[in-house]
Amino acid sequence: MKSELTNRRKSKLKVLFRNTKAQIRGVDFALALLIFVIAFSQVIIVLSNLLIPSLVQMETYSQEQELNKLYSNIFYSQGNPSNWGTMPSSGLTDLELGLMGINFELDYTKINRLTSGISDYWALNYLDIKVAYGLIRDFAVSVYSPISVEIDNVNIAFGEITITGVVKELLTEIEGADIWVLSIDENNNVATNYTTTQNFSGDIRFESVINADETDHYTIVAFAQVGEIYQAYTITRLVKQSAGLEYEIIDFDFQPFVYEDTTKQTSAINVNYERESLSDEATAIVVFPFTGLGVNHYSQSLAKTTLDTENIYQATGIPIPANGLAVLVINDRSDTTYTAGYMGVPMFQNDENGQIFAHSNFAEQTTFISLTKTMLVRNILLKCQVWYW
Repeated sequence: MKSELTNRRKSKLKVLFRNTKAQIRGVDFALALLIFVIAFSQVIIVLSNLLIPSLVQMETYSQEQELNKLYSNIFYSQGNPSNWGTMPSSGLTDLELGLMGINFELDYTKINRLTSGISDYWALNYLDIKVAYGLIRDFAVSVYSPISVEIDNVNIAFGEITITGVVKELLTEIEGADIWVLSIDENNNVATNYTTTQNFSGDIRFESVINADETDHYTIVAFAQVGEIYQAYTITRLVKQSAGLEYEIIDFDFQPFVYEDTTKQTSAINVNYERESLSDEATAIVVFPFTGLGVNHYSQSLAKTTLDTENIYQATGIPIPANGLAVLVINDRSDTTYTAGYMGVPMFQNDENGQIFAHSNFAEQTTFISLTKTMLVRNILLKCQVWYW
């Protein structure tokens, strides 16, 4: 009897021991699983912190490589075809944009083709260029001076024009900069004044006074030069108000296309612009900083002609200095209607002038990478920038 009772107790103890071991194993497994999950999650977190920045860096590096290649294609090559600068837009279906000229300086004719507002005959199609390069992302191109000249105020009274302004490098005002200010009236007369930026009671500015004939319309062009290789220009147009003696600033009516005349042995430009109907008279006046040549402008009447069935005005062989910046202004008159247009040599492609060559959504972009270098154009250093996004 005692033996049977003892055996039953032993049997119950064995069952209890087995159940206890099973519970302990279950707890051990749960603890092990918990430790594994915690450890694995930490590994995931560590890998995420390592991999995500690496992936971002890889993508950024890939974009930078693409940007460098695109920059080289645009600014260090002549493009394809290499002579596309003077070819009509209709013949540039597979254009690879390249702004370099044959003399290892940038070609101002090609830069001027980037200008918005020129006639369809010369205008470039952004999307066609993007497709020709095989680009998935968008890009933008800008060319501008490292220095800037700004006109703050123009006062016109009794045949005297007083212009004040400032020259800057970024936000820093520059003292001692050479300033040439020229006025062009509606009768194509040009008057000029030379001065420098000076310190006026702690304010570094220039003041230029020009004696000019009294007319209802003026175009004011200001050139600034710092050293021998930095130049900039700005241009403004004024018209007398219908009542009173005050003048107001107004926009230009059109932008002609200005390109190099390669048939001349000396430096010269050609110009043409499209008109719905030909005017009675049109004159091209090219102005530039006085550099000891004895002249600071040339003028030439434009001839009426047609180009691909479009009415245009055209002039060829207008002389300009071999180096330095210039601005061409056109005065156009028909009966009592007076219009004017201009283009730089080269035309600045920057945000202030609204001339950046880009997709129409460029102004909306907030995230992009860019590359900027200085390059020579007509022996003047300009900043050349490409955005990529």
